[in-house]
Amino acid sequence: MEKLNDLYLELINPNNIITHFKSDLEFKSWCEAGDIEALESALKAFEFEELYLHCKIILDTINECKIKKLLKNK
Repeated sequence: MEKLNDLYLELINPNNIITHFKSDLEFKSWCEAGDIEALESALKAFEFEELYLHCKIILDTINECKIKKLLKNK
């Protein structure tokens, strides 16, 4: 069970996640598929790993989602 847990932790590590994207645009598209709660969790993980460029993309996406939500509720 411990090996499975280690494999999971490796899989969700932001340093591993970013290797799957060819560009920042692809990463941004991936972020746009998430909801605000998931993005906020991701932001914390990326901040912990000091991936600040990716944090900026995540934060921008969060803000865009919040704006869309506000405009939709008007």
